[in-house]
Amino acid sequence: MILDIYKIPFIVMLLKSVLSLSDYDFEVISVERCPMTEEEWKVSSARLNCNDTFEYNCVPNKHLTSLIEFCYPGKKSLYQEGNCLELAAKGLFNHVPCKSTFSCGCPDTFYYSNEIYKFPMCLSINSMLRCFNADVGCISSRSLKSNTSEPQTTTSVEDQTTSIKGQTTIDVGSSEKDFMTTVSNVAEVPNKNSEPCLCPYSGYIAAVFFCVVFSIPTIALAVLCVRKRKSRDERYEDIVETIQLQSMDEKDTASEERAVHTVQENGGVKEKVNAKGSELPSLLLNLNDLECEHMVEDMELLLLLRRHCLHGAFENFYYLLKTRILNKKDEKVLSILESRDREGCSLLHYAAAGGSKDILEKLLAHCTKRKVDDVNHSGHTVLHIACKYDNVDICKFLLSDDGRIDLLLTKESRSKWNAAHFTAVCGKFSIFQYLHGKEKLDINCVTLNGLNILHIACIHNHTDFCQKLIERHEELGLSLETSDPRGWSVAHFAAKVGNKDIFQLFMHKKFTSFKTHHKKSILHICCEHGHFDLCKLIVEESPFIGGLLDDIDDEGWTALHSAAKGGNLEVFKLIERTLASTDPLECLVKETYNRKTVLHICCIHKHVEICKYICDKLKSTPHKINKVTRKYWTAAHYVAVEIKQDGTEEKLIKILVDAGIDLQAKSDEGKTVLTVAIEHRNKNLVDYLLDYHPKLVKIERAKLRDVAGFDNEIETKIENALQKLLKANM
Repeated sequence: MILDIYKIPFIVMLLKSVLSLSDYDFEVISVERCPMTEEEWKVSSARLNCNDTFEYNCVPNKHLTSLIEFCYPGKKSLYQEGNCLELAAKGLFNHVPCKSTFSCGCPDTFYYSNEIYKFPMCLSINSMLRCFNADVGCISSRSLKSNTSEPQTTTSVEDQTTSIKGQTTIDVGSSEKDFMTTVSNVAEVPNKNSEPCLCPYSGYIAAVFFCVVFSIPTIALAVLCVRKRKSRDERYEDIVETIQLQSMDEKDTASEERAVHTVQENGGVKEKVNAKGSELPSLLLNLNDLECEHMVEDMELLLLLRRHCLHGAFENFYYLLKTRILNKKDEKVLSILESRDREGCSLLHYAAAGGSKDILEKLLAHCTKRKVDDVNHSGHTVLHIACKYDNVDICKFLLSDDGRIDLLLTKESRSKWNAAHFTAVCGKFSIFQYLHGKEKLDINCVTLNGLNILHIACIHNHTDFCQKLIERHEELGLSLETSDPRGWSVAHFAAKVGNKDIFQLFMHKKFTSFKTHHKKSILHICCEHGHFDLCKLIVEESPFIGGLLDDIDDEGWTALHSAAKGGNLEVFKLIERTLASTDPLECLVKETYNRKTVLHICCIHKHVEICKYICDKLKSTPHKINKVTRKYWTAAHYVAVEIKQDGTEEKLIKILVDAGIDLQAKSDEGKTVLTVAIEHRNKNLVDYLLDYHPKLVKIERAKLRDVAGFDNEIETKIENALQKLLKANM
């Protein structure tokens, strides 16, 4: 059978996808979609027989030609915000920067690889174009290139949790090779800590096709589409914001006060704190919510009710309840009071967050389906939420009835959090005392991930709450030494958040010298997070400092290695001085179990100041600068791995070269720093190396061409550099 010409690109991509599966040291399986919820993740893990040692993961492969699932043999690690993941060569997770390239959906917080489903756009790829669907620039540029010869369809993201709306079908061509391209005007991606983001990647694809067909400039059409979407969203915002109550003023000073975002100091680091209740879903009309039993007009009323519940505006709430619901005597309208949002929160939950006891009473009086012990999808009750947001009046109202005490105080969320845990989140000991006085509350209960109330209060930096718990721990029967399943005690959590005041409460206790199951000490953890004041306190005043300084974790890391990762130069110098021996350079070249030095580690994490400090000290001993790991990687190789593309990589390479590093050194697989930069698509660093170190293209040319072949832009640059070098030698 003779294949149609237009099918050849699909076959080529399929072959590339299959061949890419052999690039790893362990078995990977190509899949059409990754699990998009925690439950799906667990099911897939069981299907592959993964376990705690070999945890289930699902990410794009390193060429973005397929999604792959596998049981990962490596250590579980946190990955930086602003990056997605791909499985790079030999089976290592590689950061893929998305903060400046994704139109939406880029991770906005640190996460573990097995939590990547929380960021759906990191699992939504176009395998034909080898782009993330949220990477507007990649999609549009490659669509334009691929369509200069023959049109191709794009892959669908219908199976992802991102929701596709406003579909338009465009007829292109008139021969038997005609095809229909489905264009999505808006893709909305859930974002845990922000308003829903609008992801117009498909609009840009549409712009490309229109450009080809009608010769309209792509940029002009893209701008037009974005403006149109913005205008539409503003109209929906206006629907909610301009609905006026007919006979009363909506001014509510309490709600205005709650809406303010504050900044609190945490060990010298400023943190943005969301307004009370702000992590509940948006109060703007969301097009996803159209898929419900309510009429659009009723949905707008529901949004207003949620707003007033959340702001504790009883007069406004009661006016709407009386005039727009109760007086109508319409079952459909009355059912609004029973409605849940996408997180399973009813108006009762909103009222508990807002703090109005009167609103909560009215809702309980008129709701038939929603009861006082009603829970949302996370298993949170109204008492949980009231405790979390420091609404003591709500708590007292809920527990004023003995029948409710049994219902609410003993109830746990799906993650095994009870009301006591949520009091630790808000940090108000008075609420904890009130609940504890009811005698039904199990204050020693641990959550699903092994946290007790002291751990939670410490993680949230509530010093006074922790102090009172510690002062009364014997009376409360609360053990200070309790640790989570990974061996983290309150001492380790205090080291992680850098709270010196909390740590001083138990600094002389023996358990502060205990290590986690991965053999990390409090000094490891404090150094890793760059907390100078607490590190100084531990070094100068801890009775266990002798052992802490000598401790190494299960990867052979000392506290100085952790300080190199943390990036605080003052912490690094402090630990270096404390470790000083007869040879002042000894600690700088001490190796981990896989032979990494502090120079390797600070280059991985792009800490320029520490790199320069180390190189200045080791300049006189180039062989120490050029130390290699078990895989024969120098510090320069690691510069190319964690991508920042803000000039940091170039600064690090210059510092290393000035200090005498051999930039042409090859790993055990024949890779130079240029090869690694290409593998990780670190385009800025590739440009820098080609401009200032062009001789690198002469080393392992076949390997360079092979890794560059999966990116047209880089491939062109490498070929041009080779041609330029060839001409120079003629």
